[in-house]
Amino acid sequence: MHKLIVWTEKAALAVCASAVFIMMAVGAIDILMGNVLGYYLSYKVELSGTLLASSIFLACSPVQRGNEHIRVDLFESSMSDKTKKATAFLGTLCGLLFVGLITYGLWNQAIKSIMIFEGSADTSGFPIWPWKLACPIGASLCVLTMIGQLIQQMTNASALKESK
Repeated sequence: MHKLIVWTEKAALAVCASAVFIMMAVGAIDILMGNVLGYYLSYKVELSGTLLASSIFLACSPVQRGNEHIRVDLFESSMSDKTKKATAFLGTLCGLLFVGLITYGLWNQAIKSIMIFEGSADTSGFPIWPWKLACPIGASLCVLTMIGQLIQQMTNASALKESK
């Protein structure tokens, strides 16, 4: 199961990198066209916003797995190991609840978007629904990662109790 999640995360990161590249290319083309031809792309804002949201959620799981998110550790140096483990567990549990609720809402939005084949409201008509589908997929990977971390934290805590 772990290998499948890691492989899926790598695929999600590849899509994420593609989305970031597209955002950069569209931004550069828009600036060049605006300065040279006086014509700006009409869809740049909607495209960039859609791709940015997808990129954030697709990168969420590897960040959670690597414990690379922003944290406040002001009091961590004065905590005992037991307190650090308890706060890590509580933080993962709260994060799971928060990301789980977001994931639920994202799946509802993605399903509605797929049902109507949602496209851009501007003149380009580029499809939005694939990128709206990428958001709950990335968030779901993060939820799976957090569930795995909670299980690992619980088994490590029970192993410590048995050794004493």
